[in-house]
Amino acid sequence: MVELALALGIFMLVIGGVMQFGVILWSQNAVTEIARDTARWAVTQSTSPCDTAAHRTNVAGAADNLARRASLVGYSPGLWSTASPLGSMPDEGVGVDWDVPTALATDCPPSHNDQEVFVRVRVSHAVPIFMPGLQFIAPPCTVPGFCVSSTTELRMEPKAP
Repeated sequence: MVELALALGIFMLVIGGVMQFGVILWSQNAVTEIARDTARWAVTQSTSPCDTAAHRTNVAGAADNLARRASLVGYSPGLWSTASPLGSMPDEGVGVDWDVPTALATDCPPSHNDQEVFVRVRVSHAVPIFMPGLQFIAPPCTVPGFCVSSTTELRMEPKAP
């Protein structure tokens, strides 16, 4: 009986750890997919200038819709309501920056191929930790959970003539 209790306890701990790792890996893949799809959506937008509060809200809304469809573990609909600049991004949310040359400050997307404008989107999410004790080995995060993040950068193509 004692051997069974010891073996069963260790076995359950290993199974729980494997399941938690699977949830974290699944969430990382989902966050990567959301970042890529949000960046793809952002490069198709023709708003001038690029970086406005309304455009940031639209980018966050696109990421929110994608996160709902991806069934991201621990995500509540509407959690990402606005996108912040990448430099001041929290551990949970969406960040976006447009790399627009100074000469093109109001030209988004560019009018021809000589002008390079890039969109960089970062999605960060805190995955809930279900296994007690794993929070001590998780990377430092300002929100409870295991922080995963993904960044995608795509080039905006010129406007169609």
